[in-house]
Amino acid sequence: MADMDDKMSEENRDEDLIMADALYAQGDFESAIDAWERAERRGANSFSIFFKKGLSLRRLGRYKEAVASLERALQIDTRNPDAWRAHAFCCSQMDRSAQAVSSCEKALAIDPNNARTWILRGFALHRIGQYERAIESYARAIELCPMGADGRRAWNNRGAALDNLNRHEDAIESYDEALMIDPFDIYPWNNKGVALGILSRHEDAVRCFQKAIEIEPLYATAWKNLGLAYRALHRDREAEEALSRARELGL
Repeated sequence: MADMDDKMSEENRDEDLIMADALYAQGDFESAIDAWERAERRGANSFSIFFKKGLSLRRLGRYKEAVASLERALQIDTRNPDAWRAHAFCCSQMDRSAQAVSSCEKALAIDPNNARTWILRGFALHRIGQYERAIESYARAIELCPMGADGRRAWNNRGAALDNLNRHEDAIESYDEALMIDPFDIYPWNNKGVALGILSRHEDAVRCFQKAIEIEPLYATAWKNLGLAYRALHRDREAEEALSRARELGL
């Protein structure tokens, strides 16, 4: 009788695992997590379960739980760079940037040619004020992936780090590189406008903010920055209109 119960439990566990993977593939992360947890209660214990559960929790914004699940996965397989990178991302979302840097470096020790890990490392270094190291990290990402979404993100983030070092001309060049990859990306348009404003090139800044708003009319930050640029040019009516629009959008 006990053998039959054990066999039934194993069959139920296997069904839960199959169901969890199917739900995960469909994007039903809540239900997938429930199925994995049922399988865990029936004795399932594998890297794949904890890794995919961690990714699902990350997608739901439940970062603390995601970190715990990913750490269980990493206890089983310490040499998986994707798990270390996912762990780093969740830590960065919880303002645990130093830990995110550490996890990125563990991932890079295993897979040094992953541009996204270098970008994530740069972002975490940026968050703790280590701008020079962040720039080096973004530069490595650009070497590995100069084009596409990762290249654009690395160039834009590099510009932000340069701005923090008051290297605004260099930052503008970096934003221009991002915009050559994707001229419809609102973030380098906005960031370039901010850098131009710091250099008192307010007319040029206005054009950048206007371009960002043309692409995304609900981009509140660009409306606010446009208002500040108009104010610097003593175009007070236009400044108030732009700032009013930013307030309407919740900024």
